[in-house]
Amino acid sequence: MRALIAAPYYPPHPGGIERFSAGVAAELVSRGWVVDVVHCATDPGAAERTEGPVGERLHGLDARLVAGRLPFPRRTARNARIMTEVRDTAYDFVLVNSHLFVSSLMVARAVGDADAVWLNHGCDHVATGSRAADLGVTAYEHVLAGRLKRRVRTVAGVSREAAAWLGHMGVHTSASVGNAVSAVGPARDGRRDGPLRVVSVGRLEAGKGALEAVQLVAGLPAEVDVELTVCGGGSLAGELARRAAASPRPITLTGPLPHPQVQELLADADVIVCLSESEGFPTVLLEAGAVGCSVVTLPVGGTEELLAGGGGWRVHDLEEAAARLRALAVRPAEATEAGEALRRTIAARYTWPPVVDRLLALTGRGYGGPS
Repeated sequence: MRALIAAPYYPPHPGGIERFSAGVAAELVSRGWVVDVVHCATDPGAAERTEGPVGERLHGLDARLVAGRLPFPRRTARNARIMTEVRDTAYDFVLVNSHLFVSSLMVARAVGDADAVWLNHGCDHVATGSRAADLGVTAYEHVLAGRLKRRVRTVAGVSREAAAWLGHMGVHTSASVGNAVSAVGPARDGRRDGPLRVVSVGRLEAGKGALEAVQLVAGLPAEVDVELTVCGGGSLAGELARRAAASPRPITLTGPLPHPQVQELLADADVIVCLSESEGFPTVLLEAGAVGCSVVTLPVGGTEELLAGGGGWRVHDLEEAAARLRALAVRPAEATEAGEALRRTIAARYTWPPVVDRLLALTGRGYGGPS
C-alpha cells in the first residue's frame, strides 16, 4: 500500500498539523505502507531533507511566506518535478491536511480520483495581526475551499468543531477523527508537595493564551497557593517578561524548550491552561493528559469530546478559570484525579492506531475501521 500526505510544513518545523502529519506517517509505515509527504520548505535545509525519521519520503516544495503565516509554493522546476511524480504515482490513500493552503490544492489536483480525505484542522481563519491582511486571508481561504471541495469528495475535521466550521464556506460534513499522541505514560503515584503547578504551553502570540494565563494567575488572591510556568517563544516574549516580573506570585518563563523537556514539565504539572481563542484539537492537551496532567480550557475545538469522560474543565472566561484554579489550589488531589481520568481516555481513543483507523475508514475501502 502507498499513501500520500499533504501538509503545510513537516517536522522539525513546529506545529500541530506538522505533528499530526508525522504521527499518521509513522503509524502507516509501522503497518507496512510506503508513505510520501509533500510539504512547503520555508526553513533552512528543509528542501534538502528527503527522508523522515521513520523512512517516509519527503518532498519539500520551494515556498515563500506571505503575511508571515501562509506558505506559497513558487513556480520552480523542482516543484514541477514533484507534482509530476505525484501525478504519475498510484496512491491507495491520500491525506490532504488543511487549514487552507495552496499546496493542499496543488496535491488534490495532482492525485485526481485517488482515495483522498480532506482533513480540516482549523476553527477560524488564519490571523495575521493586521485587519486588512486578515480580510484578504479570509477571502483567500474561501476561494481555496471552493476549489478544494470540487477536487476532494471526502471531508472531515480533526474535531467536531473543525468539521462544523467548514460549513460557513459551503463545505458540509459531520465526520471527525480526533488528534493523537504516540505514547501514554503510566499512572502517577500521587503528586509532589507544593503549590498548585499550572503550565501554559504554546506560541507567545496574540490570541494563543499566554498573556491571558499570566493575567489569570497574577490576578488570583494572595492566599491562593499557585505557581505558573509559561513555555514557548514568540513576539510577545518581552511583554510577558514584564508582566511576569510585576506579578505578586511566581511566574516562570522558560522560552522555547525541546520536546522532551516540555514533556518533563507536563509530567510534573497539576493543570495545563488553554486560553487560546481558537484551536482545531490542541495536541498539547493530549500530551498533557497522556502524562496525567488535568486541563482547564476555553471551549476550543476538540475539548468537548476529549473531556466528555472527565479529565478537566471547560470554562467560558477568565473569571470562571480563576474560580476553578482557586478550588484546585485548596484540593490539588482533584487535579490529580482528573488527570488520571484524562490519561485513560487518551489511552483508549487518542493514540495513533485508532485515529488512523478512523481516517482510513473514511475512504470506505476497508483499510481500517472505527475504534
